[in-house]
Amino acid sequence: MDTAEISIHYKQMRGTLNNWVDLTDSQWEQLASIFKVRTIEKQEYILFPGAKVHELYFVCSGLLRFYYIGDNGTESNKAFISENTFAGSLAAYHLDLPILYGVQALEATTFLAASFSDFVYLFEKHPIFERLGRKLAEWLLIRKELRARSLQQQQAKERYLEFIKHYPDLVRRVPQYHIASYLGITEVSLSRLKRTFK
Repeated sequence: MDTAEISIHYKQMRGTLNNWVDLTDSQWEQLASIFKVRTIEKQEYILFPGAKVHELYFVCSGLLRFYYIGDNGTESNKAFISENTFAGSLAAYHLDLPILYGVQALEATTFLAASFSDFVYLFEKHPIFERLGRKLAEWLLIRKELRARSLQQQQAKERYLEFIKHYPDLVRRVPQYHIASYLGITEVSLSRLKRTFK
């Protein structure tokens, strides 16, 4: 990956962060310095459940699947993270626990990664970084709460309609069995559900 391409990825992240805070060039350089560019191929894994790696990710291109493994060995999908989106486990970092989920690329993926400890260290440098951390935490918590509400209070049909409304591009990018797992239903049930819309 050449320097120009790497620069584009950092600019992409800065553009997303501009929705939350206005960083000076100096502040941006401090933040960018803790992130490293990584690329992985389709089907490769970044993390397996139980790893003690506390990182913050920003997806530049591609698609990641976050999943849990149940006691019976069955995988259930927690989230799909695509372009211009952050992801990471605040709870695991703050409680110093192993990661409960795994992360796999569903497409060839380029992402930026930073350790949570480096990110939190910046909070002490300037209030703008603390504000950025708060905005990111709020965003992650809102996403988590909406997901929990969907699983606990909505029927499968409502969950599917919400999924295609909020993530229309993922309907064609994510295999059906992974979408079914995310919705908490079987692939057969998802096929049956989709037929009701034809």
